[in-house]
Amino acid sequence: MRFGILGDAKIAREWVAPAILAAGHQITCLGRRDSSSPSPHTLWQGIEQDSYDGLLARDDVDAVYIPLPNHLHVPWAIKALEQGKHVLCEKPLALNRGELTQLEQTARTSGCYLYEGFMVRYHPQWKWLSELDIGTRQLVTAQFSYPPQPQGNIRNFAEMGGGPVWDIGCYCVLAGLMLFDGTPQLAGRISVPESELDVEKSASALLDFGNGQILSMMVSSGVSLSQSVRVVGSDGWAELDVPFNPPEVTTARWAHKDHGKEGLLSPGQEVRFDACNHYQLMVEDFAEACAQNRAPDFADSFVLTDILGQIALSHS
Repeated sequence: MRFGILGDAKIAREWVAPAILAAGHQITCLGRRDSSSPSPHTLWQGIEQDSYDGLLARDDVDAVYIPLPNHLHVPWAIKALEQGKHVLCEKPLALNRGELTQLEQTARTSGCYLYEGFMVRYHPQWKWLSELDIGTRQLVTAQFSYPPQPQGNIRNFAEMGGGPVWDIGCYCVLAGLMLFDGTPQLAGRISVPESELDVEKSASALLDFGNGQILSMMVSSGVSLSQSVRVVGSDGWAELDVPFNPPEVTTARWAHKDHGKEGLLSPGQEVRFDACNHYQLMVEDFAEACAQNRAPDFADSFVLTDILGQIALSHS
């Protein structure tokens, strides 16, 4: 498959573009806001560069990867679909239900495939966690944070879909969707605004998935880099050491009531996963879905958009 990439973003350079190449596909064009001068990054050497619209008009682009700022995801995804391109788009797919509905309608009409780029779905640690026998899962705690971003960073502007809720809160809500049944309802939220910005500094929320299933989540852009997911069931618990940005080889821990009180209150038994590039696995599945004319599934995207919109401090 021949990919075009809209934007010279860090995540494209460091993760998704290498994953596209590792999966055996081509990158035929890089779209840039200012295409008058080539990108200096060595990854793009030998790859043609064009404007965003120019890239979408090209016959040698089958699919478009969109790593643009959050508020640009929907308009450029729609333009790509209207040009007959499949779309792999960074999360969050949309910032409100209205624009997500418009995007869904365009995707259905175009007959092209669209995927919201949650690479975490493809890491085997999540399959292990969802299938682990710890009884009935009742509580998930998910935390994701990073330090303050430099002045001018797109994460600092609400009109661009900035703030930690839209940036990383989606991972915490997705953890609940992958581990629980039911549709979450927001039971409560606490948000702390940034003193000099129009986005939240941190936010905590309690989501009720029904049948006693509770997700407690906290995100922040004002403390140390940190992430964790812990699941407690009727018969035991489990925790992913690095749930969202795992190293190539990552670990998890768990304990069962059969291990006794000491086992349950210990650091748990370690599980080590084989080396994995979940970005590459995502790209491989995306390409397979395009080849199979698979219909896009917007169910999780609507839930994520609704819940994050309720948690976020502000957004236009």
